[in-house]
Amino acid sequence: MKKVLLILLFCIFHSWNGKAQADFYSLQPLGDRYIYDSEYFDDSRELQVYRSGVDATLKSDSLLTIYVFDAQYPPTFNLFCSTFELIYPGIPCIIVGISNPNRQSELTPPYTDAESVKGYDDPGKADSLLLSLEKEIIPFIKSRYNTGSRNILVGHSLGGTFVTYALLSNPDLFQCILSVSPNYMYSRKMMIDKLSEFIKEYKEDNQLYMYLANGKKDKIEESFKPATEEAIKILSACPKIVLNYDSLNIEKHSHTIFEGYYRGLLGLKNYVNKE
Repeated sequence: MKKVLLILLFCIFHSWNGKAQADFYSLQPLGDRYIYDSEYFDDSRELQVYRSGVDATLKSDSLLTIYVFDAQYPPTFNLFCSTFELIYPGIPCIIVGISNPNRQSELTPPYTDAESVKGYDDPGKADSLLLSLEKEIIPFIKSRYNTGSRNILVGHSLGGTFVTYALLSNPDLFQCILSVSPNYMYSRKMMIDKLSEFIKEYKEDNQLYMYLANGKKDKIEESFKPATEEAIKILSACPKIVLNYDSLNIEKHSHTIFEGYYRGLLGLKNYVNKE
């Protein structure tokens, strides 16, 4: 009888746990939802827009705007919005969630070595996302929410790779990124080569702000670590870049996003508070 009861409790627990997990991933994202037809993807795309500390009647051309990638996962987008409000309750901000349904394709820069990206699903389409961001998404947000020129890009894993690529591609528009567990090993560390070239060529007066973080022990985190360490050495040598870096005491790649968002927002306080 005792054995039967234990089996029954085991089944109930796993049934509840599975339902809780399903409910977690079916959470509705915060804010307003928009669908737009993208010229650069020849498809309909989705945006989430959350107003943190912004009254509906507020008219300002200096609103901070944060673009969060991989917003197809509502819990992580909601987490970011809540974390921002916790840390900066007095700073009005528009937080835009950008869905990336084909993330292995649209979050990866044009590759330099075809053999090394065979495991990816149609990689190298980051320029399409970059153009959509510059020509479609940002103008729409500016026109509707009266945002200013201060933009922060936020990404985890391949999202972290993309936001770094975006900053290197257009530092006039993207002067601040929050990158957690970025994959700089992609295409035989092509991003490291791009960082090196960028540091040598960047002559503008504007300072750039970067937050980088990685975890430990996890197989993915350890595979990314050598390139991340190279990136830190390169960036630390540039006086034009304000770099904050954290080695997180987290042993699972998918979990670095949680503490990474929190510590990243703290690490970027000089840019967040900038007027």
